[in-house]
Amino acid sequence: MISFVDPDRYKSLKATGKLPSPKGVAFSIIKLLQRDDYRVGELVRLVQSDPAIAGRLLKFANAAAFGRARPIVSLQRAIVALGAFHVRDLVVGLSVMHSHSSGQCAAFDYPTFWGHSLATGIACQELAHVAQVSSEEIFTIGLLARVGELAMASLFPADYAEILREARRTQADLRQLERDAFAMNHSQLGATMLAEWGLPEMLIQAAYHHEQPDLGGFPDGSRLQTLTHSLHFAGALATVCTADEEARWGLLPGLLTRAARLGISGDALNSIVDRMVARWREWGAVLQVRTQEIPPFAEVLAANPPSRRISAPTASEAPESDPAPRLAVQLIGVPLPELEALMRHIEALGHQPVLVESSADGLKQALRQPAQIIIIDIEMPDLKPAAFCRILRQTPAGKEAYALLLVSAGGETHILEAIDAGADDVLVKPFTVQTLRVRLNTAARMLLLREEMQRERRGIVRSAGEFAVAHKRLLQDALTDTLTQLANRRHGLDFLAAECTFAAANGLPMACLLLDIDHFKRINDSYGHAAGDAILQQLADLLKRTSRTEDLVFRYGGEEFAAVLPNAAPRAAVQIAERIRALAQQYDFRWEGLSVRVTLSIGVANLQHNRQDSRNLIQAADAALYKAKRGGRNRVVVAESPAAR
Repeated sequence: MISFVDPDRYKSLKATGKLPSPKGVAFSIIKLLQRDDYRVGELVRLVQSDPAIAGRLLKFANAAAFGRARPIVSLQRAIVALGAFHVRDLVVGLSVMHSHSSGQCAAFDYPTFWGHSLATGIACQELAHVAQVSSEEIFTIGLLARVGELAMASLFPADYAEILREARRTQADLRQLERDAFAMNHSQLGATMLAEWGLPEMLIQAAYHHEQPDLGGFPDGSRLQTLTHSLHFAGALATVCTADEEARWGLLPGLLTRAARLGISGDALNSIVDRMVARWREWGAVLQVRTQEIPPFAEVLAANPPSRRISAPTASEAPESDPAPRLAVQLIGVPLPELEALMRHIEALGHQPVLVESSADGLKQALRQPAQIIIIDIEMPDLKPAAFCRILRQTPAGKEAYALLLVSAGGETHILEAIDAGADDVLVKPFTVQTLRVRLNTAARMLLLREEMQRERRGIVRSAGEFAVAHKRLLQDALTDTLTQLANRRHGLDFLAAECTFAAANGLPMACLLLDIDHFKRINDSYGHAAGDAILQQLADLLKRTSRTEDLVFRYGGEEFAAVLPNAAPRAAVQIAERIRALAQQYDFRWEGLSVRVTLSIGVANLQHNRQDSRNLIQAADAALYKAKRGGRNRVVVAESPAAR
């Protein structure tokens, strides 16, 4: 379900003139295709009026992804091949990109945004066969999936810049920050814009949910679920392509997980990424969008963690650019003559040294708030490395820290004890910068692996929860009548059997009702079967509202319904049946503005202990229903007891 922006508010946002929108030819094409009597010739003339758009459409029509043997040189043939509405969507996307390549929001990186959007669109094309959507359609939604963020930056440049900075600084959820500030988020605003531009509902649904596809609630294996996950993966791949080498290395595990959910791995994934990057670079040059070179994906996957280097930010970079990722390295007990050089080397390798005082309070602070990497000199006075490591591993944060022991050559007496207590590695003094680099790179890799393992574990738990929800939904579907959303016959009869057994074992009363719509065939003959279905649905809603909490109403078949009444004495069962009959007679059933009169015949059967099972009970109710029909309909008849017969 999409939560669109309130229509009145959206109208006021449009009135500001700041909302991104298709311009010129794109706007004219939208208007043309809103007419039922448009002609392809008119669309061709509109596209021809903008040579840049015409050239790009020809290029799209001739792209290898479309698998055409001979090139298309006629614009009319290209438009026919693509389809008028696909042309509209492509032109809309390209128009918005061209018209909003820059803006006033200081913290919004417009070149990177469009580079990412173009990469997403092209990645989507590579996934068109997976998503079961035409490559033209999926390119457009990939290009415009994040258009709501662009709209936020255009409408509220100063305020949105502050929100973007806060999201980067605190890692808070951007959409929640947007809701707090503007009472809407970029997903809502983007979906509202896409709907106004006429994009298909399925594409809008995918764009709205693509950031958190598991929350979309789409049926497992459905086309919409696959499309949304494809768009999610394409966005993740675009993030990998637009990231620098250092950040890219840490994004790969998540990307591989997303690819696996689509059944893509190994050589197939390498081929998809390499083709996508080549086309991204090509189209970036055509559309004047920022791209960058990416090595073959197989090499990216096999690469070691990049070395981190610190350089002073330029005036243009500060304070808007995100700082390069750095690891905090706590130094404990390092002798002063060695400390300065060690800190200098750590900084040169791109990490942040943090000096811990060699005191009881300093050690307690380090144990309470350990850094990502802890370097401990094993020869520190009054320090027992094994005891320190053991205590460190007992704290939640300490379990994830990487402990590196410094030890002088020949002083390995306590190393094994410390390793057994939880230390990760040993660095023997004196060491070179290259040796230190190897140890810190190893630490970085281990930390990322630990983080990924935690993410995987959380994913398993989440997946188990999702499986449980999906299983519950499937079970519910299996027990529910599709038309009326009441329990189906199988569920109802199972419930009846269980209640009969329980009532007989405990000497409790219970009853069963069978209800049939009188002259239902006349309703179908007079108004059509759609009207009959509508009447059944309305009656089902009435029965749900008027039944007791403990009762179960189910569709028995056709126009017949049944109700199981646990703990209902004979008199109460008749009263319930009479109330249902009277309510149905008085209820205003509607079909296309017309009032349809509906009456019910009802048979009531009460459980006779030690003489009936559920099958006999339903048969008795059916016999009573037959008598009600023969007796003139619109009445309640109680089944005779076996003794009376």
